[in-house]
Amino acid sequence: MREKIICPAIEIKGSMTRHEIVQKVINTFINTEHQQRGKGVQFWYPVEQLSGGSHLFILRPGGLQKWNFDFKVNVTPDMGFGKGKHEDIASDIRNKKLENPEKFGQLQESVTEVYSGTENDVDQILLKHKDLNTSFQTGAKVEILLKVLKWMFIMEDIVYWNYDGRTKLYNYLREI
Repeated sequence: MREKIICPAIEIKGSMTRHEIVQKVINTFINTEHQQRGKGVQFWYPVEQLSGGSHLFILRPGGLQKWNFDFKVNVTPDMGFGKGKHEDIASDIRNKKLENPEKFGQLQESVTEVYSGTENDVDQILLKHKDLNTSFQTGAKVEILLKVLKWMFIMEDIVYWNYDGRTKLYNYLREI
């Protein structure tokens, strides 16, 4: 059993470039973990406050069996889309499109806003689209979907820094 260390929260809010986000997250990892690294340690970073009062966490090291800056977005079954794999997220989005095609355009706009980094505070995005969180009954709440996607985009940027990063996941989801 790994020792679980709860770390300081990482806040990514407002308009930030991909470079600024990656730099902030990696510097947080370095500054937090430098004295406690090694096998048997798992670092839990709260990254998002959820509407029910709980937190979304990212865990390090991630599941890639690499010892770099990878992390795992801690998606639990109660969030509404299985283990949170890319296909689980895509399936959830597909189901939302079928359920409410009229509001799906707003959901796509919100995903694009998270992807682009023009606004990294999902709660601010949802304030602009007041009824979006209640427009879909299937799968994950829109708030959770967007917050998980935000951190999946960040994870892709870190793991695939020299490549497409978040773009590959975003394009995969846009094909829905």
